[in-house]
Amino acid sequence: MLSKSRMNDETAERVAKNNAIFREANEQIRLSAEKHRAMESDVPFLCECQEPGCTEIVRMSLEQYREIRSHPRRFLNAPGHEGVDGSNVTVVARPPGHVVVEKLGEAGRLVEGFDQAVER
Repeated sequence: MLSKSRMNDETAERVAKNNAIFREANEQIRLSAEKHRAMESDVPFLCECQEPGCTEIVRMSLEQYREIRSHPRRFLNAPGHEGVDGSNVTVVARPPGHVVVEKLGEAGRLVEGFDQAVER
């Protein structure tokens, strides 16, 4: 049987990997929107909550998305999805149409590491 600490570490790693997948998809959306000069309209991004089957779309400007991405531990969630991540996150903003959460603890450290690996 796994210790509680090891289970928490494995859960944090699973959460971080799932978030990294959604973040990478959203980065591709951002690049495509920039390529097609969609800067004036809201762009459809994927909710970045930890629920693997989530398919909620969150519309926002590229500038709003860039602001979230400028903080490696921050993610966009559809309204109501901030609770999916449990104690691994804290809400940092509730602008109209989406929620910005920040990963905490081990999950935060891991997503920050994944973010740095993607940027290289």
